Amino acid sequence: MNDQVALPEETRYLKRRDTSSEHGWQFQFELDPIKESKWFSDKKYGSKDAALDAAKQYRKDFFQTAQQLGMIADDGTLAGGDLPIYINLNARNTSGIVGVCRITTRRRDARRPEEVWAANYRTDAGKHTQKKFPVNAMGERAAFLSALRFRRDYVASIVSTIWLEHKRQLVEKHLEDMSFLIEYIESLVDESDLYTFLSTLNSPDISPTEKQALIDKRIGQAKFRKLVLAYWREACCVTGATLFLTAAHIKPWAIASDQERLDPYNGLALSPNLDKAFDTGFISFQDDGSLIASAALGQDLNRLGFNNRAGIAGLDSRHLPYLAFHRTSIYRPR
Repeated sequence: MNDQVALPEETRYLKRRDTSSEHGWQFQFELDPIKESKWFSDKKYGSKDAALDAAKQYRKDFFQTAQQLGMIADDGTLAGGDLPIYINLNARNTSGIVGVCRITTRRRDARRPEEVWAANYRTDAGKHTQKKFPVNAMGERAAFLSALRFRRDYVASIVSTIWLEHKRQLVEKHLEDMSFLIEYIESLVDESDLYTFLSTLNSPDISPTEKQALIDKRIGQAKFRKLVLAYWREACCVTGATLFLTAAHIKPWAIASDQERLDPYNGLALSPNLDKAFDTGFISFQDDGSLIASAALGQDLNRLGFNNRAGIAGLDSRHLPYLAFHRTSIYRPR
């Protein structure tokens, strides 16, 4: 009896065959005009796992050779094949967010056009379509977040179906960016901040690429915040407070390099008063973590809840170059 078992995605184009006379793995690929097949027996390679490893290596070598010979496109797609989703901005996209856009729909039975946030996806039948979330019924924030979450969940559901590693990494990056963008939007407690952000995305006077640059910045800030708060265990590094925290850049975002902007050692978890004073140079910290305060604070030093005995415990040596920069370039002693 031939027993063929359903296998996970990592064994794509590989089938296990166990019969009374043979045990092993079969590599088989057929996509006209490319056809390739090879048998890997357990007996020849010493074990089931060794035969599988040999089959995987053969599969890898086969596709690399096919690419070199031009049977596979330079971007890694097979003849007639493609990613199941778009990961680059569509020419018609006006939001700057891959896979999500704000559109106006016009139905014959409606009195006026309907504004919606829409998320792109592909049906099981392979058709590209959209899931729409009406702004009038849900509100701008809820409709926007619903579209983002739908897109994120859809992307998460198809990652495992992409077996070419470099393609899967691109989709995983898209999924990560979508998740961080959602975190950023969810963190906007002040409605005016959300309004400003969405007004930018909805503006016809700003190009999609400019919008994408803004979104990339917000995604970077969300990643930075997560890393910094995780390092300081979700508490202010000076007071220990756990509410209203800010992930403060030691070397400001505006003048930091791309690497420095996302470096968690360029960050401190601070309560609002400390964050504002640190950002404007009224306080800083020595290498041992002790707080130093500008003479310009005067009586407000105590009124704001600061004192010269306050400080940071838990600094890493990688924080120190950033703190040195802050003391010399941001901090103002008087």
